[in-house]
Amino acid sequence: MLSRRDCLKAVFCTACFISTSGAFATQLEARWSQRAFFAAGSSLQAVKRHAFLRGAFGGSLDKKRFSTYLCQNIGYLDNYAACLDLLAVRLSRCQGFAQEVLELKQWARETRDLRVWTIDYVKRFTGRQVVPAEIVPLPELLAYQDFEARAAKSEDLGAAMAALLPCFWIWNEFGKALRPTAELHKNPFWEWVEGMGSEAADVSAQKAAAIADKLAQDGSQALQARMTDIFAAGCWLEWQLFDAVMR
Repeated sequence: MLSRRDCLKAVFCTACFISTSGAFATQLEARWSQRAFFAAGSSLQAVKRHAFLRGAFGGSLDKKRFSTYLCQNIGYLDNYAACLDLLAVRLSRCQGFAQEVLELKQWARETRDLRVWTIDYVKRFTGRQVVPAEIVPLPELLAYQDFEARAAKSEDLGAAMAALLPCFWIWNEFGKALRPTAELHKNPFWEWVEGMGSEAADVSAQKAAAIADKLAQDGSQALQARMTDIFAAGCWLEWQLFDAVMR
């Protein structure tokens, strides 16, 4: 049973909610990322349904296709780290973004660490040494790398961040969706799967979205619409890379 104090707190909180709910709803509507996530919703659902991820999380994926994806991802991570570093340099010239610059630099370092881990993981998984320079990139990988690299050099920093956000958001969302039911026992891909959907990944995704929101908030409607289009396109490119290795 609630104490009198708890009842009074509940009444107070309800009153506060009634008086502020309209402002809170307006604030949510004003966040660019909420509209962008909605626009990319179909791409996210397609990614979560994709046979590559279903097979990896369930342990039934063809090992050759998995190793192909890992090798392609080595090139992707190299390019992605460079884009993060470039955006950090460009954002450092703007006032009020000191913390965001530090986060971008940290993510770039983590991405390069992940690249090193992936190279080692390919060797352990396949029993063969991989030489990144000898990996032939798929057309879908080249398209995604070019998409992010061009956006990172875009005149609008909001557009640059919108292009880099899908990698945070898509991976975090499918990780949270698929990880709880993942098959880890006797799963040959368990080392890759077990880190998905983590609290740390969720925090990073939220921070990345917050950076995009901050860049969008003072932008024109045209810029925000362009950011949304870029973000949605990047999410679909994530799906295409998964699909490419299956074909």
